[in-house]
Amino acid sequence: MLGKLMKYEWKATWKLLLSANALTLVMTGLARWMVYLMDKAPYSSDFEMVNFVAVMVLFTYVMSMFAVFVGTAIYLIYRFYTSTYGDQGYLLHTLPVDAHHIIIAKLLVSVLWVMMNSLIIYFSVIFLFAASTEVIKSMMDGLVNAIVYLGEEEISVFVVIMTIVAYIFNLFARVLRVGACISLGQLSSNHKLMLSFAWYIVIYIVESIFQGIYFAIRAAIHSQVSPLNYISNFGVDWETTLITGIFHCVIFYILIWYMMDRKLNLD
Repeated sequence: MLGKLMKYEWKATWKLLLSANALTLVMTGLARWMVYLMDKAPYSSDFEMVNFVAVMVLFTYVMSMFAVFVGTAIYLIYRFYTSTYGDQGYLLHTLPVDAHHIIIAKLLVSVLWVMMNSLIIYFSVIFLFAASTEVIKSMMDGLVNAIVYLGEEEISVFVVIMTIVAYIFNLFARVLRVGACISLGQLSSNHKLMLSFAWYIVIYIVESIFQGIYFAIRAAIHSQVSPLNYISNFGVDWETTLITGIFHCVIFYILIWYMMDRKLNLD
């Protein structure tokens, strides 16, 4: 049943989001062409015109990247709200599936879209600035040097893998946080979206307070032990990121499940 729910969720979202990512690829091609023309423009008589058009295209490229990234997040939030607690929610909650399958299906599809969107934008920027094979070669040399440096600093492959895992859990936590806020917001009969936004602000403030306390304690401990060690290691802590991500995932998941299973309000 989980597979069927994920397939349904994918079919409901792929047309719009795939079109948005296709726009990213088109704008990347145009921007790359403009960069090529700007390299050739100083040798032509139409330098000012080419330069003006190139700047406008590059500006449009940057704005389109921003619009696609933010638009994807907004659409996924809107999709979760309307399909779970909106008019479509009546149909969804009459299906012979429990809340766990619904949550997991929507979570996995949403995270997949966010990761796909992020990777496309990342490689788009790399392709745009890789004006020649020499640039690509220098980037690869830089990557190799970074790996060698990490090896010299006794950072193992295990640490790199766990850092990626911690990032993925952190991404799951961010998606679940939004779902939890929407789920808490549906307790209101007339102002669901407003209450959801209010809950997001409250949760963000509480998290920021606890995070600030943690970093203050950590800074005090490290500064007493070794200031140099504190400077070199501060922020490089996949364990904390992973534990925090898992903790948030569990809390937000339970909140969504409880509101969906015990406090469902579709009025």
